Amino acid sequence: MANEAQVFGVGRPKVWSIPPGADFLRALATTLAKETHLSEQPDALSDAIIYVPNSRSARALILALYDAAGEKSILPPDVRTLGDLESEEAPPNAETALVGLPPALSPARRLGALAALVRKFYEAEYRVDLPPASALAAARELSRLLDQAALSAGADWTKLDGLVEESDLAAHWHRSVAFLKIITAAWPEWLNDNNSMDPFARRLAAAEALAADWLANPPTAPVIIAGSTGATPAGRVLMKAALTLPKGLIVLPGLDMDADDEAWNAIRQSVSHPQNSLIDALDHLSVAPADVAAWPGIKEHETDTARRRLIHEALAPADATADWRATLKVLAKATGSTVEDFAVDALSGLTVIEAPDEAAEAEAAALLMRETLETPGETAALVTPDAGLARRVSALLKRWGVDVPPSAGVPLGRTPAGSLIGLCASWAIDPSEPVALTAALKHGFVKDRESLPVLERHFLRGPRRWRDLAGLRESIDTRGDIEPYASFTRDDQDVAIALVDRLIAVFDETDADLSVETLVDGTEGAERIAALAGRISEAPLPWAGEDGRGATKLLESISELSGQLGPMVPYALVDLIHAQSSQMTISAGIVEHSRLSIWGPLEARLQSASRVILAGLNEDVWPHRPAPDAFLPRRFRQELGLNDPEDRLGLSAHDFAQLACAPTVVMLHAARRDDAPAVASRWVWRLKTLAEGALDDKAAEALAPVGGHPLDWVSAMQDRGTGTLPKDFPVEPKPTRHPEGWPKRLSVTRIDLLQRDPYAMWAENVLGLETIDPMNAPLGPAPRGTAIHHALELLEEDGAPKTPQHLMALLEQELARVGEPKEDWVARRAVWQKTVDWYLNWRATRDTGGTKPKLEVKGELDFDIAGYPFTLSATADRIERTATGDLVIVDFKTGSPPSDKEIATELSQQMPLQALIARAGKYEGIAAAPVAALEYVAFKAKPDSRVVGTSRALTATPGELADKAEEGMKRLIANYRQPDTSFLSAPRVKFVKYDNGFNRLARRAEWAGDTEDGEGDNG
Repeated sequence: MANEAQVFGVGRPKVWSIPPGADFLRALATTLAKETHLSEQPDALSDAIIYVPNSRSARALILALYDAAGEKSILPPDVRTLGDLESEEAPPNAETALVGLPPALSPARRLGALAALVRKFYEAEYRVDLPPASALAAARELSRLLDQAALSAGADWTKLDGLVEESDLAAHWHRSVAFLKIITAAWPEWLNDNNSMDPFARRLAAAEALAADWLANPPTAPVIIAGSTGATPAGRVLMKAALTLPKGLIVLPGLDMDADDEAWNAIRQSVSHPQNSLIDALDHLSVAPADVAAWPGIKEHETDTARRRLIHEALAPADATADWRATLKVLAKATGSTVEDFAVDALSGLTVIEAPDEAAEAEAAALLMRETLETPGETAALVTPDAGLARRVSALLKRWGVDVPPSAGVPLGRTPAGSLIGLCASWAIDPSEPVALTAALKHGFVKDRESLPVLERHFLRGPRRWRDLAGLRESIDTRGDIEPYASFTRDDQDVAIALVDRLIAVFDETDADLSVETLVDGTEGAERIAALAGRISEAPLPWAGEDGRGATKLLESISELSGQLGPMVPYALVDLIHAQSSQMTISAGIVEHSRLSIWGPLEARLQSASRVILAGLNEDVWPHRPAPDAFLPRRFRQELGLNDPEDRLGLSAHDFAQLACAPTVVMLHAARRDDAPAVASRWVWRLKTLAEGALDDKAAEALAPVGGHPLDWVSAMQDRGTGTLPKDFPVEPKPTRHPEGWPKRLSVTRIDLLQRDPYAMWAENVLGLETIDPMNAPLGPAPRGTAIHHALELLEEDGAPKTPQHLMALLEQELARVGEPKEDWVARRAVWQKTVDWYLNWRATRDTGGTKPKLEVKGELDFDIAGYPFTLSATADRIERTATGDLVIVDFKTGSPPSDKEIATELSQQMPLQALIARAGKYEGIAAAPVAALEYVAFKAKPDSRVVGTSRALTATPGELADKAEEGMKRLIANYRQPDTSFLSAPRVKFVKYDNGFNRLARRAEWAGDTEDGEGDNG
């Protein structure tokens, strides 16, 4: 083997670098295999120790070594993970055996202990019992600050008190600094009392112990630290020790080998620069950048060199990039080409695409990945820190049967098992709450849910009229008495009652009803919730697979947390479960695709693909702005020796630079995100600026896709109706389809609806849709009106006293039965009393000719219109017969009745049409007679009565109004029996009092300027 290919040996460099854009792990494996003759000696590296940033890199390196050995069986080296700065990779446990270290705290126990200290602080300082979920949120911030201190070599908390005394801070900062004594004083004391170590401190101690062992007993086998930027103290300790070993090597990722001393000095001052952590590590190791060698065996093409130089320049410190054109000339001269040729080479294979929004961005990414599969052997990787975008692309790929799960995993709460635990937790604190009950029973794991649609549709919607499952059972059993015209049957009631009985038994068996508890032990409560989840689901579904293991870990972490927090109210336990499940992530449990990947920036480190798609390149997405310190003034950080938060931007920029130098790269960003204008990432802006400085108006063409534009593909899919709506989809719906001869039967109120909102009539009668009440809805006008009507009907029963006391009792009874809260009745009792007194006075003045008025009378009248039969129906609230034998029709309204102007314009024909039915003798039990009056009675806070047709807006007899209404009705029905008549959405919006339930279906907000809730001017 030629000497220049050797990496081990006397006089060979100890620190190497693999350039960005190269397949890092494959280049590392290829040279190591060649150096050690791995194909001939399968155990050549079996004693070697190789450190890589994360477990994904470790798996990929072993596979690369297998390939480099000619796909022969090998004894792999001991590949360990250093742990990424942002990841939760465990510290290298193999080293802890070298020293008697106390055990490291688990993440859950650490958070629980910190949260307990937070609660203790608030109790001592403010006499406040802080809810566990709030304490946990504060503990997470403290944990983050502890991690930052552990990762900062010179952190010194003893300076904090002095800084506070010397600084003129706002009062809240003084309180925050006092709060920080939890980690400066209380936390070390807690660790000592509990014989525990903080995870990062233990990691550093383990690294120091290993380094000492290496110095005392130097390994003769290779020890290689590869792919680390040296951003952690533990990593730097191992790096420094590796330099002293006979076969110790450090292989850095993407060190800028072209930077001069002036550039390195500028980089040292810019913590957000991608090379900053690398130069800091080299300074710590006392290694000059010029002493770092290029890893052997890598051939760079001109385009690779140009791309690398351009990307490094695009990410250079801002004060070093003032004169772009002069910089471009220097870069071009270094490569021996003109500025334009240099830029063309650098941008070869690089594409920048601005999508109109994140939906189109996801579509474009999915199409690019799908296109990759058309070329045998090609691979593609989508890299984005936006978990939502990653999940969306994964879902879009499933349209073609391509399953590519995001490697970063999903929050446990979004998995089947995790979501079931969360739903059961919410359900346990109020077992009869409609939303919680329905959500839990609708879960895919639940075995007994066949009867749920009946229970949900008929008995859980509208106002809640019960407080527990027994009350729900009683409500279902008596609902038929309250709603005599309801759509459910007695069989429906029996089916729903049977389901509720089974749920009562489930809670009795599991003791999971936490609503009866004042305080609950977290471990015990979690076990009862777990028992509830297991009892209602098909065994062993909640605990099977990756998400099942995650659910088990969730319950274990809740047990650890609650062990520190002590007993808590049930709501706090449920908040704790939801908070923990949102923080825990698990893998999707799906085998990774052989050619396509979706990675986060952490998972993408040291990985490669034929086509790299960088998506989510918008400011505050990638790079993500560092979170502000919750408790520490930022200007204190440097005084305390804490790292600058901007160093995370530097690591993020390094990830971007490594990926952006791949041979084929597509960068995606959106012009709008979350329905608001978005700004492209600073890295994209700098790259575009350099391109425009070199190529002027040719820059856009150089950055454009080759071989078809992904956004054109998205547009083509829309034109074919695939995915989103086609471009020419009509905005305002104007449906015309309806059954032959429709409508054949309508009530008088439906006649008014057909005039005011034809689209709602079409949706109900042609599409067969119906509106349903939301759960836990406040008592609406319809059930309130039904209750008042029923109370007035009961008042007229024989033997019923016609007194204010009796009518008040009837109103209270009926309103309570339809869900009127007792407190609402008490609050409005005086108002109801005035209304009752007025009504009884009005009733006493009625001329009924000594006969008993008829209430809730049904009637029908048949017609033949446009060649088809038609039936008009009505239910009159009250019909009186006067002493002269004429009829008076009374309609009760709990709101404002229609005005005479509305009746005159034929937009409210309910009363005239009732007169039409009455004079024809078509009301049940009421003989034909002239209608003497049509009267509205407003039974409300300010009661009133009004006779229709006696105002300046309308002067007409009931007979004249009936004749006009009949003519208008026939004309209306005939019109809507024409096949080309459109059913418009609220064409006379001024006269529509409220949304009839179909404004969203009609998309009124898109074309009528209505408000988001669909009501617009309808109010």
